[in-house]
Amino acid sequence: MGSFAFKATKWTLDLATKLIKADVRMHNHETIQDDMAIVFVVNHFTRIETVLIPYEIHRHTGLEVWSLAHASLFMGRIGAYLRSTGNLSTQDPDRDKIIVSSLLAGRNPWIIFPEGAMIKDKKVVGPTGDYEIYSGGTRRPPHKGAAVLALRAEFYRHKLRCLAARPSKEGIQEVLDKFQLTSIEEALDKRTVIIPVNVTYYPLRARDNFLVRAARSLFEGLSPRAIEELSVEGTILSSESDVDITLGEPIDVNDYLNTPSFAPVLACGEGDFEALEKDTRSLFNDTARDMTRRYMRDIYALTTINYDHIFSTIIRFQKHRKFKERSYRNRIFLCIHLLRNMNRFRMHSLLETTYRNIIYEDYSPKFHNFIDLCIRENWVQKDEDTYRKNFELQRGQFQFHSIRMEEITYVIANEVEPLPDLLNLIKEIARAPRARLSEEIREIFLKEDRRIYREDYEEYCIPTSPPARLGAPYLLKPKLPVRAGVVLVHGYLACPGEVRSLANYLRSNGYFVYGVRLRGHGTSPEDLAHRSWEDWYESLNRGYTVIKSLTDKIVLGGFSTGGALALLAAGRKGNKIQSVFAINAPLHLRRFSARLAPSIVSMNSLLKRVKSQGIVEYVPNRPENIHLNYSGNPIRGVRELGRAMAVMEKELHKIEVPTLLLQGSNDPIVDPSSSQQIFDLVGTARKEMTLLERDRHGIVNGPGSRDLFERIHQFLLRSEPKKRRKAKI
Repeated sequence: MGSFAFKATKWTLDLATKLIKADVRMHNHETIQDDMAIVFVVNHFTRIETVLIPYEIHRHTGLEVWSLAHASLFMGRIGAYLRSTGNLSTQDPDRDKIIVSSLLAGRNPWIIFPEGAMIKDKKVVGPTGDYEIYSGGTRRPPHKGAAVLALRAEFYRHKLRCLAARPSKEGIQEVLDKFQLTSIEEALDKRTVIIPVNVTYYPLRARDNFLVRAARSLFEGLSPRAIEELSVEGTILSSESDVDITLGEPIDVNDYLNTPSFAPVLACGEGDFEALEKDTRSLFNDTARDMTRRYMRDIYALTTINYDHIFSTIIRFQKHRKFKERSYRNRIFLCIHLLRNMNRFRMHSLLETTYRNIIYEDYSPKFHNFIDLCIRENWVQKDEDTYRKNFELQRGQFQFHSIRMEEITYVIANEVEPLPDLLNLIKEIARAPRARLSEEIREIFLKEDRRIYREDYEEYCIPTSPPARLGAPYLLKPKLPVRAGVVLVHGYLACPGEVRSLANYLRSNGYFVYGVRLRGHGTSPEDLAHRSWEDWYESLNRGYTVIKSLTDKIVLGGFSTGGALALLAAGRKGNKIQSVFAINAPLHLRRFSARLAPSIVSMNSLLKRVKSQGIVEYVPNRPENIHLNYSGNPIRGVRELGRAMAVMEKELHKIEVPTLLLQGSNDPIVDPSSSQQIFDLVGTARKEMTLLERDRHGIVNGPGSRDLFERIHQFLLRSEPKKRRKAKI
């Protein structure tokens, strides 16, 4: 490739990438070393790879990459342009010599697609477990050309070492001329390696996009195949997509040549290498096949596992015709949780950071987008809150060049077929009984919640901390029959012991109860100063997951800040819960100083930077229950409380289940007007509000608490779903 041609191409690609909105990320390019003569072997799903991979490698490493392209592309001006920019036709008579010469000199890395064509169905594993590629209506093994060329280059490098070791140096110039080398040192300073590369797109969809619209405006009568390719590739380049390009560990070709079997071939002497290559039963070709199998495994081992892989593979393997969304979410979570613990697979960054939202049952766009896709493809049918897998649907029946338009869920599931450990794990979870999954999930979250509290208590415990038994989260199990499960949340500056009396009352009336411990509470004010409202919400969700592993009838409830968090969660979880109640939930606080908390936190940060005095991090608190509440209130905690109230307010209109609000009339902490404002904002028509004659904030304990408990219990009974009566025939 000429320098000017490459620079012109790079400029063009730089301009083109400004139009590409996808998030393109290259991983592990640091594995490339200066002494490597490289053949990159890459999986091939779209035409994009032929342009994108060389560009991204150059952008990250400065290497000018050449590549093989299908002979059909080398026509007219396009062919001339491709040649000028380092592309070589697969049918060029000098193909092998050009590539081997380049590798010997280490001038340019090469990209080769061992699959030999775009694999639109991503089906690369045959019934016997061997790699098979669709081509011309049949399935064939992947091409071993990359391995052959790498072996040839390293073989000749070894022969050059033999020539260099001869005193006479006879034959050196002839080899230099043959391979267009300027000096023998140029070749001897390099080593040939094959680097597997995987390209994973997420999410993978085929739909109308700017490329389709542009092509239709320029050309009439676009073929169905052209529309299909533009529908996929244009969507891949959109802002909704992520492209993960991952380089694997280099395969050193010398590891295959420096073996006893090759010793006679590599012996310094007169060897006829070309004759050895032509014998398809020879050691050389067997080695090339072994190497091909290895880098094909490596390419697909680098697949970036994403939500859609998990979603589609669970449905593929499940044996149950009907399934609930909750059960499906549980299986997804457990798959991801165990895969992360295996630490054997590359995980998509979004999956790593948000996978718990699946089991917490907050709205998940990725989850619902995939379910909608399954419904459109008739793989899954929806019946109210139940899904039905269509076992009669024959998967993989569409034509190769239309399958991405008609069965993209099938294509997505195929992508992880080369990963047997992943498949076996998902298959087991997809077919496991629901009760077993619930038990496993419950143990995961119970242990995690207890561990977090134990570690926090050990780190932050001070003499005035609440006793560990009062600060710990707890699970209460009722006697049969069970009516429902309650996720119960305490207030700000308090701990789970604050709502234990209410929890005991509910248990005695047939409810599972999980007493949530909000992170930063039950230890010390210093601990609370490090926590955010998101940490508190995560604490609630851990309790929610424990309860939903025991029953499908879930109630959210809380006191003060716990009530605000319960309402927030009710807005986000929609009809996944049965009802919600909140006691003295704050929307406004009595004390004006609470409004100043964000400003004080900002001032404290400024004073710390200038190392000035006057920092106010805590203010005194006069608790009603000294053994349960902190006597110091961190300013940062007050700021986070304000943020939690603001988020709650935005979620109230989404609440669609029966809601009960209880408020003390003379609450000295929470402005009693909060209750009415919350009531007005709650979305459901099935809502109740009661103003109680109380002059304390902590009304869940002490005088009048029994009346409060009974009101809550009666509300829970009223809000239970009515049993449907069967019509008489």
